[in-house]
Amino acid sequence: MRFRRLDIMNFGVFSEEQSFNLMPIKTLDASKPIIIFGGNNGTGKTTLLEAFKICLYGKSFKGRRMPQAKYNRHVVSRLHRNTDGSKATNASITLEFDLARVGIVDNFLVKRIWKFDGSDITEKLDVLHNNQQLREVNEEQWQDFLMELIPPGLSKLFLFDGEKIQNLARGQGENQHIIGSINALLGLDLIEELRYDVKTYVARESAQQKNDFDGKLTEIRTRRKNIELKIDSLLQEKASLQNKITRVNFEIENQELSISTMGGGFASQREEYKEKAKLIEGKIEATKEQIRSLCAELLPFSFIPELCLALKNRLEDEEREQQRQAALTYLNLALNDLTKDIGSTLFLDALKLSREEKQLVASEAIKAMKNRIQKMNGHHGENIHVVSSLERRDILRWIELALSRTPSEIQELSSCLKVLECEAEIIRGYIFNAPSDEMLKPLFLKLGQLHEELGKLVQKQACLETEYESSTTELKSIVAEQDSLLNEKTQFDKCDLRVQLATKAQSVLEEYLQLTRAEKINEFKENFLECFSLLIGKQNLVGNAKVASENFDITLLSPQGIPIAKSELSAGERQIYAMAMIWALAKTSGRPLPFIIDTPLGRLDVDHRNNVLENFLISASHQMIIFSTNTEIDKPHFNQLNPYIAKAYNLEFDSTKGKTTVKEGYFWKKSEDNNELQ
Repeated sequence: MRFRRLDIMNFGVFSEEQSFNLMPIKTLDASKPIIIFGGNNGTGKTTLLEAFKICLYGKSFKGRRMPQAKYNRHVVSRLHRNTDGSKATNASITLEFDLARVGIVDNFLVKRIWKFDGSDITEKLDVLHNNQQLREVNEEQWQDFLMELIPPGLSKLFLFDGEKIQNLARGQGENQHIIGSINALLGLDLIEELRYDVKTYVARESAQQKNDFDGKLTEIRTRRKNIELKIDSLLQEKASLQNKITRVNFEIENQELSISTMGGGFASQREEYKEKAKLIEGKIEATKEQIRSLCAELLPFSFIPELCLALKNRLEDEEREQQRQAALTYLNLALNDLTKDIGSTLFLDALKLSREEKQLVASEAIKAMKNRIQKMNGHHGENIHVVSSLERRDILRWIELALSRTPSEIQELSSCLKVLECEAEIIRGYIFNAPSDEMLKPLFLKLGQLHEELGKLVQKQACLETEYESSTTELKSIVAEQDSLLNEKTQFDKCDLRVQLATKAQSVLEEYLQLTRAEKINEFKENFLECFSLLIGKQNLVGNAKVASENFDITLLSPQGIPIAKSELSAGERQIYAMAMIWALAKTSGRPLPFIIDTPLGRLDVDHRNNVLENFLISASHQMIIFSTNTEIDKPHFNQLNPYIAKAYNLEFDSTKGKTTVKEGYFWKKSEDNNELQ
């Protein structure tokens, strides 16, 4: 595994996007595995360490899955705060790395983006595989894919700070968290899983051997015989019941025929006909009332259409005469006004005439108009109907109804009355011909008894049918159970050999796991002793070690074979112990893991620091990412590491701007002339 780059924006003390090249340098002439970040406390070293975890694991970046609300609050708290006190509205972390799987190196890019609206925060995860969006799984499962790709337990073996190193050295819970990752690294988890599967198979098959097949088959055959006898009994009862139903139906048909012969059909409808006759009588009376109403209103006028038309014409002429008289009155009034205007000489100024000529024209024009109006006032006859316009319109409307609508209405009502009277006569005949209730009562009483008997028989038949269907279903189930048990017995007779072979395989796996674990533990112990000796610098401190197979806990032994308690080690020696343990695990696994370490030399004295610098930071991994202060890795130490450093970054916090700026180089820059530190 190898990290290529880390981009961070608006997260913690970082505001605008910062990109860090994490690639080590490997050539034929030189190997530079170290990428170092230098910065004082509060400049963002721990933020960058967290960025690796949160980008890969999201809500599980602390090892355990956090509730969504708590995770959201944490992310909001980590958003960059601007100088005005406001939070950034968006942030992102991008991590690109290479990972070898089944002999092929794949490139992955993971980008986690957050958007903050002031109250709520949303997260988006993007995963690229070889420069294309990940297609191995659905987008909803990308986080699960990352958790399987790089398990959180595995990250504890290469991504840790000084505090976790101390916890591991003291055995404060860190051992238990990485046991699963250790087993996976050493390939022991697959053997454990296979052993468990074989053990489960043997237990299941062995339990099957205790089954009493003969007893179960006898019990099933007994149940099958009983249900078959029950089905036969139900079939006989159904046949007998069907004969009774047929007899009762025949008697019902005969009884209905007798009732019909005596007029029972009419008798059963007597009350219905009476009600219908009453309804029709009501309709006849209503129709007659409508006819009487028409006779009392406009019907008489329908018999004198000529007089109605003459009245209509006279009323229309009188209306026109009234309109003409009103127009003449208006014209006389208008003529008086016009006479005044024409009499004015100014009215004829447009004509080039003398005053006398103008007066003559005016006089003649007035005279002509008066003559014309006088002729229009000729007598045209008197209005003999003194009615208003509204009354006249009502009379004309009545005439129209009397001549057009009323005759058709009276004809329609007369036809309807005739039909109703015929229908009433027919119904009265039905009522008259129906026999009396006393004659039919015994027949209907007998018919009712037959129907009641038939109902009980049909109900009993339905119950028998339900019971029969239930019994046949039960029989099918018993037959299927018997067939299944017979097949199972056949398979059981064949499985004895498989159980014996599986038991032997289980023993072999147990032995193989013990041997493999012992071999791995021994290899791990040798690697640990080698790493510890390189880092501790005290040749006579530790002579040997014991490793617990269940949790890889290490007990140091003196050259005389006396156990050395961890409490006897100094703080620096315990840190060396933890670093040697992780280094030995990585070497034993055979998998190239990077190391990301925050404050690796915090509790070490000068001698131990030199050993860690020379033997661990330089050669423990193909990629060593270090976060340090200038007091932890100072000028001489940096000078010592300089030939192995591929990239160096200096983090500086600007308190006036409230953000960290990044510069290439450590706390000191390299000289271009002699490649020495200034």
